[in-house]
This record gives sequence, C-alpha cells and structure tokens, in this order.
Amino acid sequence: MENVRSVERALELLDCFTEARKEIGLSELSRILDLPKATVLRLARTLENKGYLIQHDENHTYRLGPKVLGLGNVFLSNLDFRMVALPLMKDLRDRTQETVSMYIVIDKQRMCVQRVESHHTLQPAIHIGDYLPLDRGSAGKLLIVYRNIEPSIERMNPGEVKQILENGFAVSIEEREQGLSSISAPIYNNKGEVIAALSVSGSSFRFTEEKRKEYQKEIVETAHQISYQLGYLS
Repeated sequence: MENVRSVERALELLDCFTEARKEIGLSELSRILDLPKATVLRLARTLENKGYLIQHDENHTYRLGPKVLGLGNVFLSNLDFRMVALPLMKDLRDRTQETVSMYIVIDKQRMCVQRVESHHTLQPAIHIGDYLPLDRGSAGKLLIVYRNIEPSIERMNPGEVKQILENGFAVSIEEREQGLSSISAPIYNNKGEVIAALSVSGSSFRFTEEKRKEYQKEIVETAHQISYQLGYLS
C-alpha cells in the first residue's frame, strides 16, 4: 500500500503545475501538498531523475520535464477530432493544392496536432508536435481572438480583432516567416467552444488576391464541416 500512496503523491505533485503556476519551489510544493519538505524533496528528485520534472539551476524551483510532453503527445495521438478532421483536411489539400494544418493552444503556444502536406516543393517546414508562437501567423492570431487569450489579445490591433471575428477567419501574409502566407478558420466542439484552428498555408507567391478569396471560402466551409461532425450545430 505504501508504494501505491507514493504513486498517488507523485501524481498529486505533478497536478500542482498549471498554466498560471509553471515553476514551483520546494516550500510551496510542501504547503500545497501538506507534506513535509523531506517527503516532497524525495518525490521531486525521483520525478526529476525520470524526466518528469526539471529543477531550475539558479532559484531551484521545479517545472515540468520532457517526459510530460511525451505523454501529452501520446494523448494527442488519440484525440478523436484529429481523426474526424483528417479526411476533410485531405480533401481541402486536394482542392487548394496547399498544406493544411490544425493547431491547438498549449501553454500559451500553438501546437500542430494534424497536418496534410502539399505536393509543392516549396512548403512550410512544420511537423505534427511542433510548437509555434501564438502572436505570429494566422492560426495563432485566430486562436488568440476566439479563445480570448490574455495578454496576447490586448497587444493586437483592435481593428484586426474585430475583422477576424466578423470575417470568421484570419489571414497572415509573411508575418511569421518571409515568403510564407496562411489563412485559418476556427473549429468548434459540441459545446460551441473553439478547440482548434484549421489553416491553409504555402508560398506567398501562390497566395494571390484571387487565390486568397478562394481559400478563405474553402477553409471556412471545411472548418464548419469538421465542427458539425464534432456536434456543433450553429
């Protein structure tokens, strides 16, 4: 039974970390868990040795380690909405001939969770599991606006925020990377919550004004179809 209790305590320690509390010192962990510092230190060292925690060299606080990300990636590989979206994403890729990606928000960044590559030679070098900044690129901007992520949304131009909400999509022309453009639309779950951004991206010279208008219509419609299959009825 002692081994089971140790596992429970280790999991409770990991649960202490949140988006608002990314780094925690030993004293605070002891207070949160209501355990002696010696017990918490023993648990933390074990988790650190296994890669689930990392200790900061300067202030000796702890933060989550790479093993947690590995488990997260396994979890993401089993998310139903990725499988629901995949055939529709492939169809969108075939119609636009551009790369189609899906992003979600994790820890104030966006993570690519599904992707269908274009057949063009020139295309974005992004892979499933990659993290990208929220404040650059159409998918990042769209997630900031529809998820109302602070303080990022406060730094955006109010006119652009309004335009994204009115249009139902976001556009990026070489914001994140020179020569790369993209258009993104929101994906909703059955509760009406935006859970992901669907994005079409490719070389800017192919994203002419005429093509952008075509892609905007295509991606909004595809995002709506995915949302509908997830139970969104609006």
